[in-house]
Amino acid sequence: MRYRVKLCKHPSYKNEITGDDIMLLKLLKKARLSKSVQPIKLPESEIEIKDNAKCSVAGWGATETSGRPTDVLQEVDVSVVDYETCERTWKVNLPANVICAGGYKTDKGFCKGDSGGPLVCDGKAVGVVSFNRKRCDYPNVPNVYTKISKYLHWISEVKKNGGC
Repeated sequence: MRYRVKLCKHPSYKNEITGDDIMLLKLLKKARLSKSVQPIKLPESEIEIKDNAKCSVAGWGATETSGRPTDVLQEVDVSVVDYETCERTWKVNLPANVICAGGYKTDKGFCKGDSGGPLVCDGKAVGVVSFNRKRCDYPNVPNVYTKISKYLHWISEVKKNGGC
């Protein structure tokens, strides 16, 4: 089923590399929940995810570089990579509000079309798919996610105001 939505992008967002790569979607009517469609919890406060923590990422993106999006939701387990290693392997200054996981010393991670999907650790959505090197055969740099817990105040303000 498809829903009409109102888009609420973070007011400081310019591009993935500068950070604040997060957007809320307000459904214009209530979602129909079922056994297979359930909301996922957000962190209740700012949290630190431990290095090497086992998490999962899901999406409908391509499963190979230059591939087409899939019609079947894909999910893969990924391990969190510490920020310093992530920044060193990327060889750029990463935004401060990110988590790195997958795509490093593994062939598991996200691909084109997965943007906006959740990084889930311990049953909570802790990250939002942001960017990688636009390849799915992972050139040994971690995948980068926006860290949801850094945006809880903004999320709560948008919800309180009924949208953006």
